[in-house]
Amino acid sequence: MKATTRPSRTRLGAVCLAAVSLLTFTGSPRAAAEVPGRTATAAELTDATLGYRADSRADGLVVGATAAPPYEKLWSRDFGTVVSAPVAVGDRVYAVVNADDGTAGGPRMMLVGVRAATGEDLWPAVRLEQNEPQAGVSYGGGLLYTQTARGTIAAWDPATGKRRWSVTLDSASMHYPPVWYDGLLYLQDGRGTALALRADTGARMWTAPLADYSEGPTVVDTSGVWIGFDGIAWHHLALKTGAELHRFEVPDVSGAYGNPVALGAGAAWMRSSDSDDETVTAYDQQTGAAVRELPADATPVFGPGRVYVAHHGTVSALGTSTYKAAWTYTSSVGAATVRLVAGGYVYVQDADGRLVVLDAETGETVWSYRRYPAPPPMSTVLAEEDWRGFVVPGIATAGGRLFMPADEGTLIAFGKA
Repeated sequence: MKATTRPSRTRLGAVCLAAVSLLTFTGSPRAAAEVPGRTATAAELTDATLGYRADSRADGLVVGATAAPPYEKLWSRDFGTVVSAPVAVGDRVYAVVNADDGTAGGPRMMLVGVRAATGEDLWPAVRLEQNEPQAGVSYGGGLLYTQTARGTIAAWDPATGKRRWSVTLDSASMHYPPVWYDGLLYLQDGRGTALALRADTGARMWTAPLADYSEGPTVVDTSGVWIGFDGIAWHHLALKTGAELHRFEVPDVSGAYGNPVALGAGAAWMRSSDSDDETVTAYDQQTGAAVRELPADATPVFGPGRVYVAHHGTVSALGTSTYKAAWTYTSSVGAATVRLVAGGYVYVQDADGRLVVLDAETGETVWSYRRYPAPPPMSTVLAEEDWRGFVVPGIATAGGRLFMPADEGTLIAFGKA
């Protein structure tokens, strides 16, 4: 497969957001480091989980993590019916939850913030402006950011729960929260357009047309912005302008869903979930060329010198120099997803209902916890469907603690046993 710079397909002519809006920040003339949203804080640079799949790279790696098993339960909170991938920064934890207890007649999507040590509220839960049953939260530059399915993006003060700004897109179908990187928020609207917003004001900096409609997440690092469509197409865009750097597109094929993209080992990894093509392909971040293809039914996660790939319930720890397996872990139900690599441990979401923690060097199981009941015998179990459901899944760690959404809308915190 080869990267090209072909023009967008004609279906994109209906995209109405092509004009770039360069709104000017009119706040007080303080230094950039003092303006929330512009610069990363010290607390989020290490031992923090900034949202879905850990950070802007979606690589699942938590740098400087201090949590280590065995764990004991510190507290548990019942928030309703479902809890999103948490954000954990310093001594605070945040999530979007569906607080419906079955009596409200529909979803009640709320932003919650709690103290990491006790689970006590930092502030009263905030109801999101558009109450669709799909929303998420991320963190960057000292602010929280939420999105709703129909495209309301908002920034929040993490200390008070007060809204800083809010922007609603004209048309959107969004499942994943925006990604903060170097003072900008990056996202795509699910309707064929990528966007960059100023994180401090919400002002639109650029838009760019995409090859297809999809609800997949956006990932970002120094090389640029990556948006993929399940092995059917992907874009690599410039950080500051949205200009196309590389593109791959299979002609006359559409229907991409929203499998996550991950950046690691010098490549952008795109997964196909077609029943005849359960693979993940690595594309060189500098050239866009396909450099590796591996069997996979879940998105890879990365650690120092390793990529962790799952296929039909077998998790393989592959060295990124030889791509030979140092060890494997096998699920009893034939499905598993790696959620985090943190502090020398690999956190596996086994589809048998458990979170299993493995030693990163040896693959030995060092701790496990049952999050959900085991699936019925002979039932169909999928490893990863992150684009489905009310919120994106995930776990988080910060400050020596582990935070895990569990059954029936519960969030559980663990600390050192």
